[in-house]
Amino acid sequence: MKTSHLYILITIAILGSLLTACSGAAGAATSWPGALIDTDRETAYLAYNTFVYAVNLANGAEKWRYPEKADNKITFFASPVLTQDGQLLVASYDHKLYSLNPEGSTAPNWVFSGSKDRYIAGPLASGEDIFAPSSDNFLYALDLSGSERWKFETGHALWATPATDGKLVFQPSMDHHLYAIDIQSGETAWKTEDLGGAVVGTPTLSSNGVLYVGTFSSEVLALDAGNGQLIWKTVAKGWVWSRILLDNDTLYFGDLDGYVFALNAADGSVRWQVQLDTSANRAISGTPAVVGDTLYVAAKNGNLYALDVTNGSIRWTKAFDGQFYSDIHLAGDTLLLTPIKMDAILLALDSNGNQKWTFVPAK
Repeated sequence: MKTSHLYILITIAILGSLLTACSGAAGAATSWPGALIDTDRETAYLAYNTFVYAVNLANGAEKWRYPEKADNKITFFASPVLTQDGQLLVASYDHKLYSLNPEGSTAPNWVFSGSKDRYIAGPLASGEDIFAPSSDNFLYALDLSGSERWKFETGHALWATPATDGKLVFQPSMDHHLYAIDIQSGETAWKTEDLGGAVVGTPTLSSNGVLYVGTFSSEVLALDAGNGQLIWKTVAKGWVWSRILLDNDTLYFGDLDGYVFALNAADGSVRWQVQLDTSANRAISGTPAVVGDTLYVAAKNGNLYALDVTNGSIRWTKAFDGQFYSDIHLAGDTLLLTPIKMDAILLALDSNGNQKWTFVPAK
C-alpha cells in the first residue's frame, strides 16, 4: 500500500467516529454541526444530521428547518454559506450541494449533483462564483445557478473550504499540497511542494498576500500567495486541524495535543504557548475567537477557556457536558458554540461564559 494511502486511512480511522455515515434508515451520519452566523438576518444557520436549522439569534427559537421531515439518506454537517444574491448553500453527505432560501425553504432552488463523494467542508461563495470542495478529490466551480463552470482534480480528498483573493482560489488537499487555481480558467497557477502532512483547515489570507495554514505534520506555514513559496514555518506540538486566526499581527490556533499558540505573523516566532489539558480529550480542532483582550478556546474535553491574549494565562474555565470540535462564532460579543453529545446543538454565551440561551431541536 502506498504511504499516502496509508496516511489517509490512519487519519480516517482516528476521526472515524465523527466523520462516518450510514445509509438508509438504519443509521445517520455523525459529526459536529456546521454553523453560519448572519447578523443582518439575526439568524444562525445550522447544518446538523438530517436537517438545516434557522435559529433566532436573539432568543434561540427555531425559525424553520429543511427538510420538513427527516430523510436519513440526506445528512448535513458542512458549514452553510450565503451567496451575494441571497442563496443559502448547504453541502450534504449525499454528495449534493443544495441552494435554499435563507428565509425558509420547502424545496431547493437548485441541487448540484456532480460530486461522486460526500462533502466534509462547506463551499466558498465569492461574487458570482461558488467553489465546492469534495471528498472525491475535486474542487467544483459553479455559477450562481448551480451550473458547473470547471472542476479541478487534486491527489486526495478535499476536507477544507478554500480561500480566494478574487483572482485565485487557494485549495488545500489531503495530498499534502496547497493549490492556487485561476478562478476564470480552472488552471493551476501554482502548487506547493509537499507540505509534510494533510491540510484540512481553510487557509487564512492576510491583507499583504500571505497565506497561513496548519498541517497534519504539526506545523504552521506562511506561504507567499503569489507563488506558493515558503516564507516561514513553526512547529506545533500536535496536528493542526483548524483555520489559523489572524488578529492584528498575531496568529492564534490550537492543536490536537491540547496546546494553544500565539505566533508573530511576520516571522512565526512563538509569543506564547500553553497546554490546556493533558487528558485523552485534550484536542483542540476548532478556530478560537478574540474579543478585546481575551482569546476564547473550546476543546474536545467540553471546556471553554478564556485566555489573556498577551501571555496565554487562563482567566477562567467553563465546563459543559458535551464536547467541542468546531469553531467559536461571534455575534457581537456573544459567543456561539456548536457542541456534540448534548441535547443542545447551539449555545449562546456572554463574554464571561454565562449562558444566554440554548437551542435544542424539537423532535
